[in-house]
Amino acid sequence: MDQQAKKHLQEEFDASLEEKDQYISVLQTQVSLLKQRLRNGPLNAELPKPLPQMEPEAEGVTKENTDSDAEPVVGDGASAKAVEALQQRVKRQENLLQRCKETIRSHKEQCAQLTSEKEALQEQLDERLQELEKMKELHMAEKTKLITQLRDAKNLIEQLEQDKGMVIAETKRQMHETLEMKEEEIAQLRSRIKQMTTQGEELREQKEKSERAGKKSGVTCFMLELRSHVKCLTNQHLEKLVKYG
Repeated sequence: MDQQAKKHLQEEFDASLEEKDQYISVLQTQVSLLKQRLRNGPLNAELPKPLPQMEPEAEGVTKENTDSDAEPVVGDGASAKAVEALQQRVKRQENLLQRCKETIRSHKEQCAQLTSEKEALQEQLDERLQELEKMKELHMAEKTKLITQLRDAKNLIEQLEQDKGMVIAETKRQMHETLEMKEEEIAQLRSRIKQMTTQGEELREQKEKSERAGKKSGVTCFMLELRSHVKCLTNQHLEKLVKYG
């Protein structure tokens, strides 16, 4: 919106400058004619009419010039007054011309300033657009990077879940096999203990029979050794049973 307003203002200044140039041309023509009349003596020649659009002061001066030119000049006294009036009008026209030139110069300076501001704003706009483009490219790169990282993380999580399931299944299988082996070993140990207990009972019965038969000495030593051996085996099996139980 600011650029459009500045552009519109610059167009108005350009139109005003063109109008002032035309008005200055008319004023210069009038001044030249007035100076020529001063040199050649008063004449009843009409000055050229100014443009329709001009400043109020200029219109008043031009109207005054036209009305004065229309009056007839009679006698030397009238000629002196006419010359003085023409000189005053020339001076007023020159002052008006100077003011117009100053106004035009001021308008040109404003136009130059507006042009400079426009160029500065355009440069700032270009810089901002470049910054926005860079930020857009950086944002797209970061977005692509994040999407890739999220996809990799998702794949890693899925792989870990699969590995976790496989590890759990393998652990359960190994524990089940180990338990089955331990149960089988315990059953075997219990069977051997039962068997050894039965053998001990049989040996005790044999001992009693041997004692009754009078074979005390040899049988006693044998029974002591056998009892010690059975006790040792029993203790070993009990230790294994406690260890694996």
